[in-house]
Amino acid sequence: MQNLALVSLDELKVLISEKAIPNETWNSKQAADYLEITLPTLFKEVKAGKIPGVKIASEWKFNSIALFELVARKKTYQDE
Repeated sequence: MQNLALVSLDELKVLISEKAIPNETWNSKQAADYLEITLPTLFKEVKAGKIPGVKIASEWKFNSIALFELVARKKTYQDE
């Protein structure tokens, strides 16, 4: 017997990303490199709430899968 589930394309991308990208905590440089932006732009976008991140003491931390989802959503909106 086969199981069939209906999921949206975005949900499917997330499921695939969780397998393709390890669930890691990245520092600011790693996040900026992945997003292909500068550190000042990263900090500006995080403070504006456009990029998910958590400040621990004096350092910002980022989840790799959350950033992948952010990029996937932006690409989806650009393709429409």
